[in-house]
Amino acid sequence: MLRVRFRRSAKRELFELDDDAFLRVARVILELQQSPRPRGCDKVAGRVDQLRIWAGRDHRVLYEVDERSGHVTIVAVRKKDESTYK
Repeated sequence: MLRVRFRRSAKRELFELDDDAFLRVARVILELQQSPRPRGCDKVAGRVDQLRIWAGRDHRVLYEVDERSGHVTIVAVRKKDESTYK
């Protein structure tokens, strides 16, 4: 089992979510401990080691996996909006 770590900005983004979104995102993050590359994760364009997984339809979790140290680092928790696909 890998340990989950958060960047300070990602932790702030997580705690700013409403209750329903927080639970959805937290569940996805906890599942990353067991399976850091689950079905549905994608590499982030322009980033070498970052992966992305959707938590519901409106939020995505950006993270990095370091197998050697046994960490999954949550980089960001972002909401999908109009600026996402510009």
